[in-house]
Amino acid sequence: MLKIENDIWEKIRDGDSLAFEQLYDGFAGAMFSLSLEILGDRWEAEEVIQDIFAVLWRKPEAYSPKKGKFSSWLLVLTRNRSIDRYRSRKRRLDRGETDEILQSRPDQANKDGAEKATASDEREHLNRAFSNLPPEQRKIIELSYFKGMNQQEIAEKLNLSLGTVKSRTRLGIEKLRNSLSTLRL
Repeated sequence: MLKIENDIWEKIRDGDSLAFEQLYDGFAGAMFSLSLEILGDRWEAEEVIQDIFAVLWRKPEAYSPKKGKFSSWLLVLTRNRSIDRYRSRKRRLDRGETDEILQSRPDQANKDGAEKATASDEREHLNRAFSNLPPEQRKIIELSYFKGMNQQEIAEKLNLSLGTVKSRTRLGIEKLRNSLSTLRL
């Protein structure tokens, strides 16, 4: 799988639009599901994914095989951008600011059946993998990935040692990675 991912990235780096389409078709759903889980807003999640793919097309060298697996890099990027957007939105709301852009969103009810079915299947696969985690690992990953808390904050919130939080995070991510390895790139 790693070889396939690196091959796709190399083709994208060389300007191959078909490889870019292949990446989008194979992986945008997982990225979108992660972003949607963090943001709780379909429109904002779509914006995050669109931004990531636009940056990847313009600057494919932002990724380096030395940084790890391409798909993992994309998911980390998705997570980080989604958390940044969530925090930005929260700061605006805390200050009482309104967002005219959010009020002018296109209606998402016009999605076709195939798009809804694909998104539903991907969401179901992710939810199943996540629900199969032991509860103590699932809670830590929820706080980290979906709420943007760092490991020290999680340790304090759950009254656990930092080492325990780190171990549960690592084990939970390994289990998710194994479960999600069936997602095709």
